[in-house]
Parts: sequence; C-alpha cells; structure tokens
Amino acid sequence: MRPTSSLALLLLLASTFTWAGGDDDDDDEAQDVAPARMKMEMDFAPLEISAPAMPAPMAAPGSFSARVGGSGDIEDLYLALAQGILPEPGVLRPEGLFAMHDLPTRKTGPCDVTLCLLGEVSAAPPPAVAPAQALVMLGFDTNLPLEGWSRPPMHVAVVIDADPALVQHGGGGLVGAMLGLQANLGPQDTLSLVSAGREQAVYAQALAGDDQGGWITAARRVALSPEGQVSQGVARAARLLQETSPPGHLMRVLVLSTGAPHRMGAAPETLKAQAVTLAESGIGVTAVSFGGGLDTAGMAALAGAKGGAFGRAPSLEGVARVFGEDFEALFVPLVYRFGLEISPASGWRLSGVFGVPEAALTWDSAGVARLTVETLFVSRKRGAIYLTFAPEGVSGMPPAPLREGSALAEVRLSYQQLSGEWIVGTRRLAPEPMELESTGLRDGRALIQWLVTMREALAQHQAGDVDGALSRLAGMGWGPTEAARFPKEYAAWLETLALMQAR
Repeated sequence: MRPTSSLALLLLLASTFTWAGGDDDDDDEAQDVAPARMKMEMDFAPLEISAPAMPAPMAAPGSFSARVGGSGDIEDLYLALAQGILPEPGVLRPEGLFAMHDLPTRKTGPCDVTLCLLGEVSAAPPPAVAPAQALVMLGFDTNLPLEGWSRPPMHVAVVIDADPALVQHGGGGLVGAMLGLQANLGPQDTLSLVSAGREQAVYAQALAGDDQGGWITAARRVALSPEGQVSQGVARAARLLQETSPPGHLMRVLVLSTGAPHRMGAAPETLKAQAVTLAESGIGVTAVSFGGGLDTAGMAALAGAKGGAFGRAPSLEGVARVFGEDFEALFVPLVYRFGLEISPASGWRLSGVFGVPEAALTWDSAGVARLTVETLFVSRKRGAIYLTFAPEGVSGMPPAPLREGSALAEVRLSYQQLSGEWIVGTRRLAPEPMELESTGLRDGRALIQWLVTMREALAQHQAGDVDGALSRLAGMGWGPTEAARFPKEYAAWLETLALMQAR
C-alpha cells in the first residue's frame, strides 16, 4: 500500500480550507479540561486507509476507516459484572467503548488521499456532560476500498504465553485462536510460533499462511509453562523474523498472554524500550491480552511503540473473535504521528474528550492538550473522537447561543504517511441542522450519556452514596430503543443496577 501525497479534510462545514504536504520536519476516558479557553493538540501515528468516491450525504460502507482506540478494554467491565463484581469507576475507559462500535460519520464526497478527517457539530450534547452546549464528532475515512484492496504480505511470529491457569491441556483454546488468525492469512503470508517460557521452544518456523494442518500441529505442541517470560519470547520471535522473513513482508510479533506482571519477564518500561528497538528495525508488535486481567501495563508497553497495536479478549477462546472482527486494525498500519490541534472560538472552551487513550492525553500549564498515538491502523469499523464544548463564561455575562454556521472551533490536522511525507490541513467547525446528523453522531451521544452516567454512579456508590448512585442510574433514560441499539451496554446498565440494589 502506498499512500498518496495530498490531504482532503471533509469536515461537512462551510468555510475556507487549506492544506500542504511534503513537510519533512520530524517534529475505550473522557478528560475534563481546564476552565480556561485552550487549544487541544493530538499527535497520532501510522494510519493508511482509503475510501471510494461517494457523493451521497451518508456514504455506503464501501471503504476502510481507522480507529484511535481499539484495545477493547471495556470488556473488563462486562467481565466483572458477569462475575457479580461491581467494578471500580476507573474500569470505564471510553477508548475501548467506542472501539467496539461502528460509528459512521456523514460524508460530502470521496476521500482521494490516505486519510481524511470527517466532522460534525451538534448543539445538542448529551445531558450528562452539562454545562457543555456543543458536541463534535471527528471521524475518519480513507481511500482504501473494502472490495479490491489487498494488504501487503506479512510474516507474523506468534509468542504464546502458555499460562497453566488459563490454557487447558490439549491446546484446544490455542488451536481455535490460531485458526482465527490463520483464517485472515493467505499463501503469500508466513507464520511462526515460539514460546514465552524459558524452554526456548520454536514450535513452527516460516509456515505458509494457508498451511492449516501445519499450524494446528504446531499449536498442539505448545507446552504449558509455569513461568512466563514474554520478554524473552518477543526477542526470540524478532530474531526469527529477521532471519527468515521473505523480502517485502511486513514483520510483526504477535504476543498472546494474560498480561499478568509475573508473566512478562520485565518491567513495563523495559518492555517499552524493547518495542522501540524492534520498531527501529521495522518490526511492529501486536499485543493481545486474554483472561480479563486488569493489570496489563506490560502488554500496553509492548504495543506502545511505532507500529504497535493492543487488543483484549475475555478468554483465549475469544481471541479468534477479536481477529475475525477487525484483523486489519491489529496488524496493518495506516499512518504515523496523526495529530489534531483544536482551537475553540472566542467564548468557548473544550470541556471533554471521548474516544482517545487516556494515558496518551496530556495537558501543559498553558491549557494545551496533547494526544500522542504512535500508530493508526486500517479498520473495518468506522472510528471517531468526540469533543464537548462549554461556554467560557466571560465576565459573568450569559454566553451567546450556538447558532448554525457560527464558529465553534478551528481544527488543524497533520499526519505522516508511511512513505515519510507529512500532510497538514486546517478547517473551521460550525454547527449544522440536527436533521443532517449521522448515525455515528447520534450513537456517540447515547454512548457518552451511558459512559458518564455509569462512571459517576459507580463513583457515588464507592463513596457510600448508594441512594444517589441508584437514582443516577435509574434516571439515565434508556429504554427499548437503546436496548436494541446497544445490547451489551444496556445489559451492563441493568446488571449494575441489580448489583447496587443487592448491597
């Protein structure tokens, strides 16, 4: 895949637009922002995606998209509730929530470059984010058609952490997970399998991607390991990739582990340094944790370098589903160092950010928010970032109402293509009529309402205000419509209510 050299920002808003390319300077939680008006800057990295020409207001799902989050860590909430455990408020990390949903944004035309930014502005934010008076959805489009596009061939070296606590003898769960991976590969791809234990085992070396029999045999040979050494397994896999990968293949290490600290073989900062070294040699790391462990800092560190991706599954058996739902989002980079800078108009301040990794968002003393994500990946699900804006409240005067066409913010976009070329562009954001809202904006509004309500209710319950927590949950206002649109979130809401009432 070779990115194009220009950028179109399709923000669905009327105003001037400028872009420039070729600058070689290498320079699933909502975040409450400082009360002063500020700029928000986000830096992401690799993302390559495309979309066919579609002039319809709501384009058909004919192109790949991209997602910022993607770890699926919202599964931790569902797993805790299924076990009868009332989770901590911090378990509700919204990048994982939004990564689980397909959130299409309205399009005004085709995307003819690597990555396009789509945008919508609504004067009707979810009630839970008051005093916010505006909701912005920023979505993604690419020039990669779902039909007819083929990714580059790859060599995937799998590191399996065969934890006796979670892997049954006979390797049934592992075989299923490996077949889920292999189903997305073809004869042009290459597979290898190594252990994460001290035994230095190589179970398969450079098998053809469609060699199902060989892959099953290798998976069944995996021995349980009482001592996990994921770091050693990653080093072993990297050496194998460097020694056996065919020319032109993407090289990726896939780590399958519970992510428990005692299985990693090194501290998170050491694992991050290891991943950075691999990235410098052209090897990306995909880390998929399974089993519902909440302390997966080591796995996140492995996925934190350039080309890294992090995913989660409730069990080893569930790994196959993760691969089947959105394989490209874990393995195929789109762009690097994708950045957004959002400057609120006079009288407005950025009051919330949803759908970005919490750890990647930082603020400086001047109130500038920066988000850094090393890599964005091709995705079959349309991803989105949601922003809320509140009145700045100058001199105690009432804020001017937000009107259609009035400026709310200016967006500056930048990203580095896989070829190394930089693309930048700017655009003005302004609200539009509510009847033009996309499905993604409507769904995002409902999901933010659910997220904020659940998190605040859990915090109230943790503080001992049980009645207040129950009242907040009961007042969320979800009914049959939301139950049909968001069955997992609806079930989690009911389960949380039941657990609180039982205490």
